[in-house]
Amino acid sequence: MLSRRIVIVLLIVAIIAAGSIAGYLYIFQRAPASSKDNILVGFTLAQSGPLSAQGTEQLRAYQICIDNINRQGGINVPNLGRRLPIKPIYYDDSSDPAKARSLYEKLISEDRVDFLWPPFGTGIGLGIVPIVNKHGVPIILATQTIATEERIKNVSPNIYLTFMTFEHVGAMYAAVIRKIVLDHPELRRIAIIYAETDSTVGWATWTERVLREWGVGEIVYKASYPLTATDIRGLLQRMADAKPDIVLALTFGADSYVVIPQMRELNINPRVLIMTGPGASTRDFYLRFDNATREGIIYWTNMYPEMDPVLKSFWNEYVNRYGYAPVPDMHGLVYKSCLIFKSAIEKAGSLDYKKVKEVLDKESFEIPFGPFSRVRFVNQTIDPPFLVWLQYQGGEARPIFITYGRYPDIRFLDVPYLAPYIYPKPVWR
Repeated sequence: MLSRRIVIVLLIVAIIAAGSIAGYLYIFQRAPASSKDNILVGFTLAQSGPLSAQGTEQLRAYQICIDNINRQGGINVPNLGRRLPIKPIYYDDSSDPAKARSLYEKLISEDRVDFLWPPFGTGIGLGIVPIVNKHGVPIILATQTIATEERIKNVSPNIYLTFMTFEHVGAMYAAVIRKIVLDHPELRRIAIIYAETDSTVGWATWTERVLREWGVGEIVYKASYPLTATDIRGLLQRMADAKPDIVLALTFGADSYVVIPQMRELNINPRVLIMTGPGASTRDFYLRFDNATREGIIYWTNMYPEMDPVLKSFWNEYVNRYGYAPVPDMHGLVYKSCLIFKSAIEKAGSLDYKKVKEVLDKESFEIPFGPFSRVRFVNQTIDPPFLVWLQYQGGEARPIFITYGRYPDIRFLDVPYLAPYIYPKPVWR
């Protein structure tokens, strides 16, 4: 039998040993910040399903931006006393918002990423907001948009848009139409057709509203169609019967390959045809239609390589890797979100969510976007918002306008690389 004193001593030793082991395990499992060797960012992208083409393009944009940052030594994190490279971890969300939501939870809870980056598209992007709110992670959205700035406050305090809300997009459409109408007063009759997606419905609604507010032209026809529609000849014929001078065709992707061929088949030739970035800026759009079909079509995007030498280098790197030009609409937004992310961490001096969010709420950021190189977030949306308007001319997409500002104050920027716009759009034969 052991004496009572010996038993007590042994118990004390055991308790001390257990505490030491537990402390060791805690340290081993939760490595101190000073031992970090990268910043782990997690995201999902559609690698399958109907959004897989867009998901692949966004992934490529992420990779180019990450490689650019890492070649410069990574992101400077002052409280760690060093620069850290970005290490991505990502999954295929199969174009499914529910799957994306569960994968974002996995990224936080199991993969233990430091930060989240957004997926492709508004539907999936807003679908992960419950996870963002649950964990209090600030996230800089790229290819997402929301109806109005007022609504953002009700959705989440943790999201920041590098694109703009519906109201500003609609006002920019209206500003471009007003400018063309002022140049050509014979233009009066306007038709708006649009796919039934959150974004295109919002853009159509706000464009109509602002045109009416400004007293620009007369809207003689407005109609929508399902995104998956394969035959809209009836709608197009009714539009043609209204005899519009200007057609605003708010397509969102594959529906462009229904709208344009069927307009051409029906010999519908408006003097001005304006589309969207997602609808007319893709490689598929460029390859699907010949120069004669594309000629004169106007659409918008979120960057142009001549805006800044860094953007030009990103553009050239993409061409060298993949053999063709990137989708400037998407890539511009992704580069913005990636580069603001880097700047926000460096300004915060830390990987702490609260400190990074405070910087996003209060600071401005320098990014390589030429005349729009100094940006900030106002009401959680990028300021200043801008769009580069391109027109297909002689087989190339050439910039013709740059609009910027917030509804209702939309302005035009004059820069040397803008080309005169073609008017009227050449007739399809």
